[in-house]
Amino acid sequence: MDSGNSGDGLTGEFEELLQFCARAEALIAELLLLSDRVPSQFLDPRFDPVLFDLRYFESPRDYEARINASADLQALEDELNESCASYLQRFFLLANGVVQYHTDLVKYLSNLQEGLCVHFTLEGILENKQGSQLLIESISLFGCIILLIEHKISGYLREKLLISYLRANQSFKYPNLDQICLLCRLHKTTKPIPDIINIQMTEELFARFPFPKVVIDAVIISCLRGDDMYSSIRFFTEPVHRTMALSRQGGHLFVLLFYSHGFLFDSAFMREVVDRFFKDNWVVPLVVHFSVDLLVSWDPYREAKAALFECISPTFMRDRCTYHCMKVGNLIKELDSIVCDGALRKELLMENSQHLLSLVKNCNFTLRWLLLHRMSIDKKAREVVVTVCTAYQVDKESLLDLLFKTSRVEYDLKEMYTKLLSDREVMWHEKKHVVSECINDLSQNHFTTSALSSKYKNKTLKEWFGNILSEVDLLEYAGGTGSSNRGIYRIISTLKDLEHIQEHNIQSKDALLKAQKSLHDMIKILSFDNQAMLALHVVTDVLYAWGYLENFQDCLKNKIIKDTSVLLVLNAFFFKFRSLLSAPFQRTVECNSQDLACISNYYSMKYSAQILAILKIIPVILLDITLYEENSHPSYLQSNHINKETIEDFIQVDELLKGARQAAKFCVIREGMQLMSRTFDGIVNLNLKRWLEEKLKEEVARQLDIKLGSFLLSSHAKNDLERCLHLLSTYMTLQSQKLELLQDILHMHGTHLWDEPFTSVLDACAIREETELKIQQALDFKNLIPNPKSFIGLLLQKVIWLTDPSRSMFIEPMLGWFDAEGNEVIGVHSFTLLESCIGQVGLASLDSLLATLVSISLEDILNSINDLLDSKFQKEMQKLEEILGPPASIPLLGLPSYNNMVHMCSGAWELLADKCAIIGQLQLLRSLVNFRLKSKNKCNSMAVSATDAFISTVSLQRNNMVEVKENKEISTKDLLLSALNHQSKLCGLVHPFDSTYISKKPPNFLSRYASLLSISQLCRYLFDAHLGTLTSRSKKSLKDFSPLIIGLGTLLRQFHPSYMTQYIQFMAQYIHTSEASFVAIDEPNKINTNHACEVAKAVFWQQSFCKYFGISEDVIELCLAPAIIALLQF
Repeated sequence: MDSGNSGDGLTGEFEELLQFCARAEALIAELLLLSDRVPSQFLDPRFDPVLFDLRYFESPRDYEARINASADLQALEDELNESCASYLQRFFLLANGVVQYHTDLVKYLSNLQEGLCVHFTLEGILENKQGSQLLIESISLFGCIILLIEHKISGYLREKLLISYLRANQSFKYPNLDQICLLCRLHKTTKPIPDIINIQMTEELFARFPFPKVVIDAVIISCLRGDDMYSSIRFFTEPVHRTMALSRQGGHLFVLLFYSHGFLFDSAFMREVVDRFFKDNWVVPLVVHFSVDLLVSWDPYREAKAALFECISPTFMRDRCTYHCMKVGNLIKELDSIVCDGALRKELLMENSQHLLSLVKNCNFTLRWLLLHRMSIDKKAREVVVTVCTAYQVDKESLLDLLFKTSRVEYDLKEMYTKLLSDREVMWHEKKHVVSECINDLSQNHFTTSALSSKYKNKTLKEWFGNILSEVDLLEYAGGTGSSNRGIYRIISTLKDLEHIQEHNIQSKDALLKAQKSLHDMIKILSFDNQAMLALHVVTDVLYAWGYLENFQDCLKNKIIKDTSVLLVLNAFFFKFRSLLSAPFQRTVECNSQDLACISNYYSMKYSAQILAILKIIPVILLDITLYEENSHPSYLQSNHINKETIEDFIQVDELLKGARQAAKFCVIREGMQLMSRTFDGIVNLNLKRWLEEKLKEEVARQLDIKLGSFLLSSHAKNDLERCLHLLSTYMTLQSQKLELLQDILHMHGTHLWDEPFTSVLDACAIREETELKIQQALDFKNLIPNPKSFIGLLLQKVIWLTDPSRSMFIEPMLGWFDAEGNEVIGVHSFTLLESCIGQVGLASLDSLLATLVSISLEDILNSINDLLDSKFQKEMQKLEEILGPPASIPLLGLPSYNNMVHMCSGAWELLADKCAIIGQLQLLRSLVNFRLKSKNKCNSMAVSATDAFISTVSLQRNNMVEVKENKEISTKDLLLSALNHQSKLCGLVHPFDSTYISKKPPNFLSRYASLLSISQLCRYLFDAHLGTLTSRSKKSLKDFSPLIIGLGTLLRQFHPSYMTQYIQFMAQYIHTSEASFVAIDEPNKINTNHACEVAKAVFWQQSFCKYFGISEDVIELCLAPAIIALLQF
């Protein structure tokens, strides 16, 4: 960080050098950006056959021929070029920019050296502090670019990127191509470490892009060796802080020594360098947040290494580490004593400004040393540091604690200094007014009647005090000039003389002390200036530790989880790292470069990303706060009567206190987020409110997905299902209430925070199950969902199992399924409970999945029928049609005609009946789901419910719409119809029995075949007058009647209405035939009871079919004689 240099003078005087520095900063930002976004294809071994290094130039035709000979390699290369074109172009522009920078700078330095520059000479620039800074930085930053390229983008990767770009553009004629290849050429490297640069044989790497040696030597000897380039020592007055003050200058020297590496072999010179810059530290910050370890970097240079070890021996390492570790605990205690009463007070700052500044320096000095040297890559040195830190219990948590508390004090100091500097003139005049009042009060009330010493008895008291008041009035605010201070000191001296003769007059002495204190405060106020703020900015710089924040992430999150009040200080913690938003592009700002927006945007993104990475724990904490237990609710919600004797138990003070503490966490988090927003408003674009909303939605979705994923039933029992649904319903209710509370505290849309993730999770479950069903090879009617992939699939699997027609019976008046003992298995209550768990969206998703199952089942049964209706069977059906004649007639052969045909297909009826029953079961489930949706809709939205007929009509029109071609825009009408169709599903305005699921050509003789299937199943049932339905004849083999007839009707509904009409007519023909066959020949007026029951079953079957599918009773009356219908009453 700059120590006070302004860019105004630099811009006009050394504009070219300033432009070089700004270009270097832009190249570093672009380099870091590209290194973080390397395309995954270049790290994927699958693309290795089409990625080449610089050996490609040796025989390009061979490489190209190999690719052209393989279609797979060509496809792979096309994929690579298509996905990585923009990145490759940016990389090439970066490499070209680096090479061009070196060319331009070498030309400028050569002209400078040869005296060809009109306005400047090399000696003149070196003698000017601002000019020498820019000259050093322009060279040093280029060296840092070379080091960072090698550190962040390996040589293998650079060569592959370069060749890929050249091949993709099919051009190898670029002006700087040779230099670019030199930049990208592989160099001997070691395993990269995130924030420590370790490049072997650095001087060889730098030799690829040399600078004039005369200039480098002059810079090293004249400037870096002995000067204080950035005037930093004035801010670090203690000798122990000297290396910290010269750290930035030492980083430049480290880089430039490799351009003139002869100095590294000069023992005397290196001893001087080490003694001045590196005598107590060996991990040195270099550029941005990257550092170097001198013990490793200087290891190949014997003289440099020897000079370093003369100062930094293992014993010294241990002692220095011990010194800093011992200070950690003391510094934390001292910081605690300052902030124990809250924020810093103005009076404390005015009284102890130097002490506070010294404390901040010591804290930063200790933090800097420990954080940097814990990153040392020298094995022995790191072991020493780790061992000592462990012995003194200085771990990451301790360092984080010190960094946190230091940040808070620094933040308060800066805020207070800023306020004092802006208000110091007003404060000075307030103190002056207090002094005037005190002296005037002394003059009028205390000394007019008192017995004074002989020295003052002959003087006019009024005149004497008037002179003092005049001196006070003459004092003027002069911004810290000596004239004001001298006048104040004279008045203080006069008042002290007066104080000596009034030692026993307590009232007068208090007034004198008050006046003197105010005068001293006036001097202190004048002493505050911008230099104090500048000193704070310099000594608190912690850019070197930016990369260390990733190591602190887990500790920080745990700290926040344990104590949410940490969020109130988190803004100060991140504010300490604000130099990342200025230091890396300081020169870019000074020259007002066009690259400023791009560079600042990159560093702002990094800064924001690090903040948000820590804050990711906030949504988790918010959703983990429990106001009440899942199995308990406040007693005042459960009782309307209070007994006087049990009032204390009723109040539940402990529970209320616990809930209040939990609710207080919400408020603390809100305050912390508001502080973060205010602190960084105008610095970075965080938009924490919107970010928190999005992350809360993601966390709600994640937790809901986990909760639904744990919905595992231990058995198929109804009680187990209801128990799980009750638990899930309680969880959903508590989460919804918690988000409603967040709505009030965090001022967010609580309903959106719950509804959107809830909807997305359930929709994802339904889509997952539908996808799995569609790719399923064969449908197993015994287990429709064999491997459920989500909560919806698992839930539906259990519901289908419980309502299986072979296990339970649907009783329409009760709207539920009952087992053989008469116990309800699933009914309206179950669906009400289910709706409380998954809401309307969940029920709609369940309905959608049921519709998919119906569609798949219908296709399966159609395939079975088509397989059965082969040519031979169709001939038999044709014969049967001829035998039976028109539906209105009675066949001559009577019932044997039917019986023969039923017996002919006896092996197929059972399977087809089971499949029809499954379809009917699914349809009944859909009906109950939509019944529940419609009921909920009537309660919640009467307006929508009133449009039932309209939306139903629209839905039918939507289903009959012609699909829009791909190249044609979707019309507004189509969008409206689609939206209304979706809304109708959510509102339960769907009629499953009227729905068309498939669009296929019907099999031949479908209606006749359906009637034969019905006839074949009639013998399995008995008419139960008590239940008002057909029940299974055999108790061992249950077969529910309603699902079978609904499944059969659903099959017929998929085709033209004439098929359903034919089916009714064919069944009526069968009924008439049966009735005619069962009338006694010798007693025509007497009906056999058993035969009458068989006819009644058929009639009931016919009536039930018409009732379920909305067919008018007039149709039945037209097809059946009244006497036959009357058999149901027999």
